[in-house]
Amino acid sequence: MNLNAYDDVSPVINKQATWIDINKIQLLSREIKYRKYVTISKRFNPETSEYEYYIILLDNLPANRSYANTKKDDYGRIKINLTAIWFDSSLCSYTHNTNITLKHIEESSDGDVYKLEI
Repeated sequence: MNLNAYDDVSPVINKQATWIDINKIQLLSREIKYRKYVTISKRFNPETSEYEYYIILLDNLPANRSYANTKKDDYGRIKINLTAIWFDSSLCSYTHNTNITLKHIEESSDGDVYKLEI
């Protein structure tokens, strides 16, 4: 087969947007509003028969939930560890770093909820 007739499509990461680092299993974003604590949740969608995953950032400690302190790197990006959902979701099928869409679905005075569009 002659592949010279086809252009290569190399993944280009827009690091100004939200993206997944598959080597560190983390999400990096400049689009997320900084809050002190982060927790990851899931909800079953009966229409698709799959779980939907949510990133929740809070100003106050969440009751009865595992959480982490939100980290920001030297470039101003929020860093969120995705180990808790990596192998339960389709994220583990990624073979290279890729941009991902977050949908801001809820905002209140003490927190924000973002849906991972995977």
